[in-house]
Amino acid sequence: MKNLLILHGDTDRSGINQEFAKAYRLGAEKVGAIVKEIHIMELKFLPNKQFNNQITPLEPDLLDAAEKVKWANHIVLFCTVDRNSIPAKLSGFFDRLFPSGQLYAGKSARIVSVLDEASWKEWQMNKKPTYHAIKRTVLERCRVNPVRTCTIGYVHAPENDYAKKWCMKMTAFGEKFM
Repeated sequence: MKNLLILHGDTDRSGINQEFAKAYRLGAEKVGAIVKEIHIMELKFLPNKQFNNQITPLEPDLLDAAEKVKWANHIVLFCTVDRNSIPAKLSGFFDRLFPSGQLYAGKSARIVSVLDEASWKEWQMNKKPTYHAIKRTVLERCRVNPVRTCTIGYVHAPENDYAKKWCMKMTAFGEKFM
């Protein structure tokens, strides 16, 4: 049995990332995965490092999240990129839960980033995704490997053909993560 952890790094519980996550989950459950989810923006924790970057004891919500990360074989993050950056709380989540020296060997991951219109235009010009900081300096540094990524351009509405195409891809990704 494979264990999948879905990380929601978006504040909008009714947005397109929720549709993509549902599709990914559907695909994973279709092939027998056990799935748990974390809505990062709803967790109660101090997102800033304290005491000159010394390790700060984890709050109850982060302790629960850490247990889920340890439990998972595969982690998938769904996040929206607005104005070429990820939310500060999402960054704080990774700073606190994936500190230097923490190893999560044997796990794989996928980062799905949905760009707003300005970020999408910027990405089309320079092809430099904002998720590299999470991929390289967080997950890969903690020995999560492989870390696959996909960048999705500006999605106007979940009902359009572009969004539906990506939902089908998410279902296929969920089926294949095993």
